[in-house]
Amino acid sequence: MGCPSEAITAVAPFEDGNRHAVHRVSYRDASGAARDVVVRVSYGGEAFDVAQAEREAAVLANVGGVAAPELYDFRRTSDWFDTPAMCMQFLLGRQQDLQTVGLTEIEQVASLVAWVHERPIDGLGESMGTTTTVASYADDRLRAILSTMAWARDPLPKTLQGRLRRAADSLAESFEACRDSDSFNSGETLSLLHGDIAPGNVLWTPSPCLIDWEYTRLGDPADEIAYTFDQNALTPSQRRAFWDGYQQGIDSRSRLTHINERVDWWEPVTLLGSALWWVERWVRRTELDSEGKVDPGVPREPDYYFDRVVSRIDRLETLVSLS
Repeated sequence: MGCPSEAITAVAPFEDGNRHAVHRVSYRDASGAARDVVVRVSYGGEAFDVAQAEREAAVLANVGGVAAPELYDFRRTSDWFDTPAMCMQFLLGRQQDLQTVGLTEIEQVASLVAWVHERPIDGLGESMGTTTTVASYADDRLRAILSTMAWARDPLPKTLQGRLRRAADSLAESFEACRDSDSFNSGETLSLLHGDIAPGNVLWTPSPCLIDWEYTRLGDPADEIAYTFDQNALTPSQRRAFWDGYQQGIDSRSRLTHINERVDWWEPVTLLGSALWWVERWVRRTELDSEGKVDPGVPREPDYYFDRVVSRIDRLETLVSLS
């Protein structure tokens, strides 16, 4: 921002941030006016962390100012930090879970999501992945989620380990049954996904804006929609409102139909991925506690993570039994 350190008037950390330290930085610009930005610094500086940060920065440059805050600066390393850091627009707004907003607001979010899914993806680089078809993306995504079953181990209770394995086996079988269907082989190109439209990642300014793009990728829009439905616990009426808003931004009716059909398969898959994400954090936090160590990536008490594991496994079993 071309801001000398003596112009900074306040630095205030945000409470949340599983993989980053996030701060609101207030300063005086060259004219003396008060301004605010968001500065986010990665905890890790390994090759994976750098690649993920580069991918997010490229996407923010593509969608910032409409679906996301504007990106002002990105550094892999700098004089101040030896891990990736980015400086972004500070948006004054409120974070509100989708299940607590009205149907009109749900439609607004859906229209914004459709805008993201319809964005040109040229120039985003190879970091977004080489998968090109919906079917191959679904196969790769399922394999990636199943690979995290390695976290379903001790000290996680045996009963929960068994429930996760049964659900994983069922979903692997379901893909074999539907991978050759028309909806998975419609010839659609992959879309830009936000990757984590979950509670806390929609900011109302007063129109909706998506924040925290660290899981952005190219993929199947049905994956994102299914994840949004489940993570936000949307009711049937809210889901209908979402489709009403989403269809306004999709030009192809046949594509919209295929996306709709795939959502039913994706929802338990995304929920399994979510359950295992929380399992990993519970296992890490539990093992760190036993060793007397601290990891800023898992700052909460073990019960916080464990409750989310159990609630997701309960919902997952319901979805799998209904499919």
